[in-house]
Amino acid sequence: MPARSLVFAAVGLVGLSLALPAAEASNPCPSDAFMDVSNSPGAGDGYPRPRLEVQCDGDELVVSSNAIPHYEFVQITPNPLVELNRDYRMPLDPKLAEQPSPLPLLGPSGVAINGIPLFGPNEGPVPPPGFGDPVYNAIMDSCMGHTARQYHYHALIETCFDIAREANEPSPILAFGWDGFPVYGPFGCRDEDCSEIIEYRSSWEQLRAPRIDAWDAYRFVPKDGIEYLDRCNGHSGDDQGGAYHYHATATWPYIMGCFSGTPSADAGRASDRQLSRRDGGRGRPPGDDPRPTVEQVSRAAEALAIDEAKLAEALRLTGGRVAPMNYVAAARALGIDARDLYEALGVTAQLPPPGARGGPGGRRRGVGPPLRGIGPRRARPPPGRQRP
Repeated sequence: MPARSLVFAAVGLVGLSLALPAAEASNPCPSDAFMDVSNSPGAGDGYPRPRLEVQCDGDELVVSSNAIPHYEFVQITPNPLVELNRDYRMPLDPKLAEQPSPLPLLGPSGVAINGIPLFGPNEGPVPPPGFGDPVYNAIMDSCMGHTARQYHYHALIETCFDIAREANEPSPILAFGWDGFPVYGPFGCRDEDCSEIIEYRSSWEQLRAPRIDAWDAYRFVPKDGIEYLDRCNGHSGDDQGGAYHYHATATWPYIMGCFSGTPSADAGRASDRQLSRRDGGRGRPPGDDPRPTVEQVSRAAEALAIDEAKLAEALRLTGGRVAPMNYVAAARALGIDARDLYEALGVTAQLPPPGARGGPGGRRRGVGPPLRGIGPRRARPPPGRQRP
């Protein structure tokens, strides 16, 4: 099948949209949801120009970028802004999985419409104990981004994508998760006729100050009301004709709380490279539900020589599976080494570094990059719907 592509690069490339074959019309490439970064101010003097390329290759949406923001970079963490060229692959026709799966504790969980990767709603392990809520801990710039290995987002702000949305307009797509489902801004239509614009809200509740171990500082509590979202911060709402999607929200988990679909092999991938992947390799298939089972918990308790009931409680074993969580926090509560717990459970894909006990440090409050010299984009109504 011929590739469908749209290239937006700030290095002199011109946007190119290829016509879709008639057979593909029912599954169009969502390249028009992404920004054209070619005329943006960029991160500033001395930094590479932002690069963004979008194409649909077979049954995959492929986003290639260099992780350089299209607006002025303001350093918040000690980590420098570096160029990391990557290809992000996700399903073009996403499907809901039988069970939600956890976000990577560290690493990308999706990509925004300007090519900047999304991370989950927790920090990393350094300095210890770590894993707190980076928004609560005020270590984000005003676009909710900061640098670690690369510049990334922990939350999304509509205006940072040059969107000028009227009060009677729904939010456009701001990002895509690794499972292929789109992430819209917080505002959407109450019903299919868009009789009213409402703000969608997270159903997670804060239990304590999330300075450390953010996943144990919040609890999902299902709520009545069309404006409240599911555990993963999404829904199959009438605002998008019943199609499943996520919403960015003002409160935790800010973007996604888990994957409602099956994430691609890129989820949490640590092998960032200085050159984009061009060999067509796609890594291993995502496989089945990755959460440890009752049997794995039982074997882990025996291997660790700890009480099985205490381990099950610490891991929030529910419905035969461990709940999506921070294993490091569970290890801390049990007084055992986190690496030993990961290995005993057979969860080795996200092993913490040696010596890790439990987000980037520093408590500098983000002052935020001014969005200079960029004309606002108009929010687009959902396909086939007239604005009210």
